[in-house]
Amino acid sequence: MATTIGTLKYRLMQMKNPQNPDGPKKWYARAVQDRTVEFEDFVTHMAEHNSPYSRGVIHGVLIDMLACLQELVLDGKSVRLGELGLFSLGISGQGADSREEWTTALVDDVHLNVRNTRTWSNAELRKRCRLSELNTYADASDTGSSGGTEEPDEEGGGGL
Repeated sequence: MATTIGTLKYRLMQMKNPQNPDGPKKWYARAVQDRTVEFEDFVTHMAEHNSPYSRGVIHGVLIDMLACLQELVLDGKSVRLGELGLFSLGISGQGADSREEWTTALVDDVHLNVRNTRTWSNAELRKRCRLSELNTYADASDTGSSGGTEEPDEEGGGGL
């Protein structure tokens, strides 16, 4: 698989550190997405990448994969999808003072966990991303750092 370098867009936000709420506000970068690629567009994207499979075949396989993934994780299994990640369910909620007092009513949320793998590790993703501030109000002629794209450093990642 070819190594792809992508552009991770971010916005700068001033906020307090949750671990130090009495401390001063600082500036932090927050990842943002500039659009959502819908499922049908993703299928088309895959089909246009020199695939020997038609858009319809890819669509059918992915629909079946999603149904099977949901079935398995709802059955309490973890599913590893190659280098994409390990999918499983998680629970968040409130605690009880004793085992006997705990009930399912204390569960606030059931959520999907995706744990990344070696090639999708945080360190590997960092190497493969250029960082670019998303500034929707920037003048198109502005070539300053607020709207430009930072090139990867020697290790492949942009600097922040």
